[in-house]
Amino acid sequence: MNDSIALFLHIVGALGFFMALGLEQASLIYLRRATLVEQARDWLDVFSSLRRLGPISLVVILLSGFYLMAASLGWTAWIIVALVAMVLIAAIGGAVAGPRMGAMEKMVAKESGMVSSALQQQLRNPLFSISMQVRSAIALGIVFLMTAKPDLAGSLITLGIAIVIGLVAALPALRFILVQRGMEI
Repeated sequence: MNDSIALFLHIVGALGFFMALGLEQASLIYLRRATLVEQARDWLDVFSSLRRLGPISLVVILLSGFYLMAASLGWTAWIIVALVAMVLIAAIGGAVAGPRMGAMEKMVAKESGMVSSALQQQLRNPLFSISMQVRSAIALGIVFLMTAKPDLAGSLITLGIAIVIGLVAALPALRFILVQRGMEI
């Protein structure tokens, strides 16, 4: 494979991944606003399609990235930290979205008409927002790693800053969870 083609595929994979994040964010916004079960079902269908786009994009990113690394870059600190960050993104998404989306799909399949309060509570789960904000910030951190190519310390600082930015962006959702549990920040 040519380096230019591998780089093109790497960028296309990244664009697909960011498209998946954007569609997930839109789905979450409209799921929270759904008043009819049919609306929730439509947005859950969009969300379900992301189960293909996100992983396919990650595979394209990884395969082309491994080729580029083997062909010219070698194992550098920023690449290792970026790989760890990608695993972290996948783990957060899988831990938060996977089981909760499955439960919501089952609830939606059993209901019709107006969204029940139990389903509404599931659709507005603040963990989705927290996961989305943190994963998006980490993904942007990876883009920074790819462009700046810092040493190990700089790469770890970048990942740490990305996680903090994601958590700060998720503060309203975090605050909501803490208030529900009788705590305040």
